[in-house]
Amino acid sequence: MKGGTDESDGEEERMDNRSSNSSNDEDLEAAVVDSLTDEVVSQMQLLSVERSADAAVARSGGNQGRSAIAAHNSLGSGGGRSSNGSSNARDVQQDMWNFLDNAAQVFGNSPELKEVVVSDIRNGYDPQGYNWRGKVIQKEVYVGYRKRMYPRYQDVQHNVKQVRQMSDCIDTMHSFYDFRYSAIGDDFRCQIGDMQHRDMLWATSSYDVYYSHAGSVYCWNPWQRLARRRILDRSQMPRAFRMRSMCVDDGVVFVGDSKGDYCVKSLLADTGPVATGSLAAGTGVDAIRHASPTLSRSGALHIVSSHQSGAVRRLDACDLSVAHTSTMDWAANCSSLAHDGTMQCVVGNSTDAQLVDPRRGSDDCVARLTGHLDYSFSCALSPDGRLVATGSQDTSVRVYDVRWPHQTLATLGGYVGAMHVVKFSQCGRFLLGVESADYVHVYDVQSSFKRAQVVGLMGETAGAAFSPDSNCLFLSVSDPVHGSSLAEYNLVSTDAEETPHSLCY
Repeated sequence: MKGGTDESDGEEERMDNRSSNSSNDEDLEAAVVDSLTDEVVSQMQLLSVERSADAAVARSGGNQGRSAIAAHNSLGSGGGRSSNGSSNARDVQQDMWNFLDNAAQVFGNSPELKEVVVSDIRNGYDPQGYNWRGKVIQKEVYVGYRKRMYPRYQDVQHNVKQVRQMSDCIDTMHSFYDFRYSAIGDDFRCQIGDMQHRDMLWATSSYDVYYSHAGSVYCWNPWQRLARRRILDRSQMPRAFRMRSMCVDDGVVFVGDSKGDYCVKSLLADTGPVATGSLAAGTGVDAIRHASPTLSRSGALHIVSSHQSGAVRRLDACDLSVAHTSTMDWAANCSSLAHDGTMQCVVGNSTDAQLVDPRRGSDDCVARLTGHLDYSFSCALSPDGRLVATGSQDTSVRVYDVRWPHQTLATLGGYVGAMHVVKFSQCGRFLLGVESADYVHVYDVQSSFKRAQVVGLMGETAGAAFSPDSNCLFLSVSDPVHGSSLAEYNLVSTDAEETPHSLCY
């Protein structure tokens, strides 16, 4: 084991090694985007503006459409650059945002399909129902610029590419899960209660997938394709209840709101009663930012809730009593409890995460997990309790060994945004990292996180979940521009030889 005095030197050496072995696919993609001529970009802008103008003409009789064309013409040649090839930073950024907005129209505001199967993928469609045939340049430019601009939109204060150069994962071309089916449309829009907390998708089996929608909770069965049923209706919740977090497990659905109120309902009967209460201290307001299920030593189901005040509470789902409370010095964004109840990880509005032992005392910190550059939104303990993963606004996932928590075991970088969801599969082989938009990462634990699958999406993510048997992976996209969808991916047979996948970009 390395001592604490060697940690900084070791980290610098690791960063140098990672920088020298930085991902060639990112450099190649950047080169492709940069090599596109201004003429191509300008043509793309004109195409997208004309399309936007046609829609505006239909809505307003022509005034907005003519204004859009005039705005494009005012950009001049060269994709918005002045005649001498220069422009100030503000103009460039505004042009880029205009381009992103217009380029999105190239793909249409509505996908062509309402559901996608494997044969549609072979015919050029993506899992969200868009057909990419004949739009290779548009896709590459749009995805490339989205990669560059989205971190600014999310106010990421760090260089995303530098964070990725620190990544221990060097092989992202594996395919552990293959696409099987996706349902598309507003009926499958998973509601994002809080832009910083997006764990709103849960699976209790390969055919029971729960998601929040329009203030209610629905169950989707991917084997029945577009079939869904309402589990918890908005009318059954307290007045002015605004869902902000949810979890489903062991026959119980739990939802929490922005004031600290909650609803609990049994899944055994669709028409059963709904229990309500409040986890806020006194008469105050204490938003439930995250909720996760766990089993007590006696086998009773407990709900672990993380609160804006810094409180982390365990609610007995049977009698609705608070079994335990811990208090952090900062707002708690997420917490994860080991299966045996001996260790708990808590992350929040701090660059450090905390490992606590609930048996010792309410605020007893066992260790601090350092290394992140920004606040963290998600955490997870592995099924065996040996590893803990944390997801941060700095676009990275860090993995620690609880036996030696003072040193990062692995750093896993993202592409565009914060890692809002991290989860281990129940088999312990995979670690899931979900960015705020566009990318979902499936890391192979057995390879010490050196191998991964990157699932490319388009739009804001609302959650992701493994099935309990780890054979299925479910993903949710909820985006006002690129549409909404729920998708299922199936585990590739371990007997088959792994090959790089082509379903993602």
